[in-house]
Amino acid sequence: MQTGNKSVDQLIAKYGILSTPGVNEFQRRVRLTGGDERANNLPFCMYQKVAYAPLSQFFSVHHFYLPSHKGKLASFLFDEKGNLIEQVYYQRVARWVKVCRKLEQLVKRSKQDIQLAA
Repeated sequence: MQTGNKSVDQLIAKYGILSTPGVNEFQRRVRLTGGDERANNLPFCMYQKVAYAPLSQFFSVHHFYLPSHKGKLASFLFDEKGNLIEQVYYQRVARWVKVCRKLEQLVKRSKQDIQLAA
């Protein structure tokens, strides 16, 4: 048990946590540069950070979805060093917020594992 929610734990077991850009049913990870037009689809707080950043700055956006509910779960914006800049939890129920916090920890941990390996 990683998140405390059986359906999310099953999705993690099936797909894992993406550490490089990619897409699957549960998550999507995208690499953006400062001023990237794809930032238009991000939540406003993330859009501002990416749209007004210099072109030389890189970002990583990690989105999580609930395929069974056909809805968004959470989005995380990281800078090129792997530091969390912004987070958005789309679910407002307390138990889902806890799941989102656990996902945040898992994403940070996978990011740290990659940096240590390099």
